[in-house]
Amino acid sequence: MKNIAVKLWLGITILIVIMLLLVWFFQIVFLEKYYQQARENQVVKKVVSISEDMDTDASQILLEKLEKISIDYNAMIDVFDSKGNVNSVGGLVSTPMFRNIASKMLSDILKGEIKNERVFHQRFNSEYTILGVPVQSNGQVLGGVIIYLPVTPVQDTSSILKRQFIYISIIVLLLSVIISYFLSRLFAKPILKINDAAAKMASGDLEVNLNIRSSDEIGRLADTMNYLAVELKKVDQLRKDLIANISHELRTPLSLIKGYAETMRDVTGENREKRQKQLGIVIDESERLAKIVDDVLNLSQMQSGYFSLNPQNFSIDRTIEGAIKRYEILAEKLRIKIDFVNPGHLMVRGDESRIEQVLYNLINNALNHTPEGGLVSVKLVEKEDVVLVEISDTGSGISKEDQKNIWERYYKAEKSGLKRNIGTGLGLAIVKSILESHNSHFGVFSKEGEGTTFWFELFKSVQ
Repeated sequence: MKNIAVKLWLGITILIVIMLLLVWFFQIVFLEKYYQQARENQVVKKVVSISEDMDTDASQILLEKLEKISIDYNAMIDVFDSKGNVNSVGGLVSTPMFRNIASKMLSDILKGEIKNERVFHQRFNSEYTILGVPVQSNGQVLGGVIIYLPVTPVQDTSSILKRQFIYISIIVLLLSVIISYFLSRLFAKPILKINDAAAKMASGDLEVNLNIRSSDEIGRLADTMNYLAVELKKVDQLRKDLIANISHELRTPLSLIKGYAETMRDVTGENREKRQKQLGIVIDESERLAKIVDDVLNLSQMQSGYFSLNPQNFSIDRTIEGAIKRYEILAEKLRIKIDFVNPGHLMVRGDESRIEQVLYNLINNALNHTPEGGLVSVKLVEKEDVVLVEISDTGSGISKEDQKNIWERYYKAEKSGLKRNIGTGLGLAIVKSILESHNSHFGVFSKEGEGTTFWFELFKSVQ
């Protein structure tokens, strides 16, 4: 039995059956005993309440109240004085059997005890409960009251209830089976839909849209599945982009390396100048290949959580100066000026090697997008708790549409027209991961045709 609807239906039906059995057990099996006990206690309580603290002159009042009890409970009542004289109350006539039992009870009743005995009267073909209650006044026993309470009416009521309850049980059971069937389908249907959607997603079909309108846990689960499908589509697209980008990026340097290596082998020969130039291209493309591999490995480590920060206090201005020096030769070759606005010695808290990666990526990115004769500027701004780092270029800028996506993996904005505008699309994703791990605020300001400014903040060091 694997169907959840069947399980739910059987579970509800069994629960209803158990509840009906419990009701039957307590309301029918124990009804007679419980009802008779309640009637007996009620009669005794009433007799005691009207007989306590009554003097002998009020015996007529006692008889009137006992007569009302006799009528209400269809009982016969004998009233005895302290000498054993009897006065009967009620429509039934006391029989020798009752008199015999009463005479046995009387001595105990006159001692202040309450007696209770169940007997079967063959003449009346009925069962009776005989109750004996003392009549007291100011703590003194003046006599007794013996009530002959018939049990037969309770048995008749129980028999009627049993027949009635059989019909009710059949109707309730049929209704519960039908209602539980529809309820089980109502609850199971969305769960089965979610299961089918999960199976489709597992097989690679991500075009899943669960239209389950509900605000309960099942509805929230459906919303989560829809969200999961959207995110998996993004991951799948990233995977495709990764394959396309990496394939493209690797193909170019590999082709160049192979081509120039073959040229050096077959054509260049002893021409030193050509050989040196071609070797330089091979080395550059080899370095580019290494950079692609490094970027992929770095981003994979960061996003999988397999790298840890080594926070320490360091001088951010000295770190920036070191990063700029690394790019001085490239900037001179590209005829681009790098300007550093340094307000003075500033200490920050963070992983210096990771912040160097951020600076290398942003400065390299600025150089790649700045035309000859342009300017790349690095600026430090000291604030109350943080130091702001800004890296600006005078390139073509980034469109508003591209600004929304530049931090994503493998995303490349539209070409600026510069041939050196190449990369894996991982640099800014690496920057984002490092700065997020430092709990740093970061962002970009750009206007097409006027250049771009990337910025981030680092917390000041704690002295």
